Amino acid sequence: MHRNHGTAVAILVSILVASLAVAGGITRRGSAPPTIQTTFGIESPAPNETVSGIVTVKGFILDRRAVSSITLLIDGAPLHDADLNQARPDVRWKYPKYQGEPFPIEPGFRTSFLASNFSDGPHTLAVRVRLASGESLVVGERTIYVDNGRNQAPIGELDSPRDPGAYGAHDQISGVFPIVGWALDDTGIRKRSTPPGCNPSTDKDCLILADIDVMVDNTVVAQAMYPLPRPDVANAYPDVVGAYNSGFTMHLDTTRFTNGFHTISVRAWDTQGASRILGERRVWIENNYGSIGPFGRIDWPMSNGHFFSCNCSGPPPISGVEYDPEHHLDWVTGWVIDQNDNWQYQGIVDVELYLNNVLVKRHARDCGSLGTSVPAGWQNVVANCYGLWERPDIMYLYPQFLWDAKYSQFFFVVDTEYWLHAGVLRQGLNILDVRVRTKDPLRQPVQIDRIPIVVECNTNVDYPAYGDLERPQPMRDMRGMELLKGWVVDFNWVTQLKVWVDGHLDGVLSEYSGKLRMLRMDVELRYPWLPYPHSRYNGFEYGLDTTKYTDGVHTLVLEAVDRAGNSTYWVQRPVRFDNHN
Repeated sequence: MHRNHGTAVAILVSILVASLAVAGGITRRGSAPPTIQTTFGIESPAPNETVSGIVTVKGFILDRRAVSSITLLIDGAPLHDADLNQARPDVRWKYPKYQGEPFPIEPGFRTSFLASNFSDGPHTLAVRVRLASGESLVVGERTIYVDNGRNQAPIGELDSPRDPGAYGAHDQISGVFPIVGWALDDTGIRKRSTPPGCNPSTDKDCLILADIDVMVDNTVVAQAMYPLPRPDVANAYPDVVGAYNSGFTMHLDTTRFTNGFHTISVRAWDTQGASRILGERRVWIENNYGSIGPFGRIDWPMSNGHFFSCNCSGPPPISGVEYDPEHHLDWVTGWVIDQNDNWQYQGIVDVELYLNNVLVKRHARDCGSLGTSVPAGWQNVVANCYGLWERPDIMYLYPQFLWDAKYSQFFFVVDTEYWLHAGVLRQGLNILDVRVRTKDPLRQPVQIDRIPIVVECNTNVDYPAYGDLERPQPMRDMRGMELLKGWVVDFNWVTQLKVWVDGHLDGVLSEYSGKLRMLRMDVELRYPWLPYPHSRYNGFEYGLDTTKYTDGVHTLVLEAVDRAGNSTYWVQRPVRFDNHN
């Protein structure tokens, strides 16, 4: 009786596993037969599909035994490791029993190959899955047909607005909203100039735009900015030249459209005239008084940047005069645009600088020359103003705002010692924010940006080093060898620049390396008060090998050492490494 019952159960389990394997896409091919622990799907290319150009291979895999890598196989030969950890909420919802599996955190994967690297005709495609235990299994084997005589339209994706099918809801958007994604083509994305026929080498207002159309309700409203860095796309398309710089963005002014549902889509064209809709999203536009106010950011100082003073203690200033020729001066720059669609109230009338919630500067009150009672280099500099300096970079980003974008710069100068003695600033951590007033008398000042700064006291009158890390930006994805670039000034000359990753010294730039104290005429033009030759010879470049570290968020710290041996840790920046590690 017991033996018969056990035989029946065994037969039932075998039938159940076999039927689940067929229904769930589980195959028994490979060096180790997959079990009920593995659920997978290769969504493209489909079996017997004819492919050309850039061929995307993507899908998902779930296995409680922990997946360590997925390798693309063409005709049985390994080609590329897939980019893992792709968010797939739809897969999570469909297979809830896999919640909590150790790795990957997300089940999606993506890789690719160029059809032109293979002969026309049939080929076999599959993926090999390696587990943390060392086991491997080959899944998803299928026949595909390569036809290199066909021109493939561009490929890509629309990341923002989000896909409601994956995220469960339509995005509600307002004001200036970023349209973001990526586009690739094996022959290249077509480009054009605006105004038509202009020459970018002679005309500073000439812009080169890719033919990536942003459409609202099937009407083209703008071209996207392209190319922009997309290391995640480079991970997935390693054979495609330009994959690293395949990103696009366009800032859509939603106030031009009525409130309610609209369809946003993006179309890309290649150099052969073929086009494709990369993505289409139905969104709800909701603009009201509270959602379309001014916006902008602080460009300088960096978040956690440093302000300096040579005397951090003393009585409040008696004269009430802020600027002193013996004091070190710091500065704040940035930009702001008003997106109010009511012409009666549109426009910025005042930009205000606050230190620890105390109003210290106003464009409407304080704009003008600093005069001569200031340190050398600052004499007669026009400061504490808004709208006097061109920002072609902001006009490029927000062309719909015309002159408001072109002249969106603000610039304030701060006597750090004065505000320390006045009790507004303190040694250590402080909060700096910028608020703006519009023409609407009923609108309160709108805070456009807020950053922490650190005030340091230098009683030995040896100013610490300071500067800007221009690349990478905070939380940027980095892969392979990455360039760290910026500028740093120390009045006692920087002799070494040390690069730390998570507290470990990665490397050192010396003054004899040719990559420190590089010529940077653009810094002198932006900050003419910096004394020569520091104003010119302050650039640095450093190659960081991110493959030495595990994937994930890491902290970069830059330490400058001057001729006297004094050190300044002047940059702390989070970034993300993404190398399949």
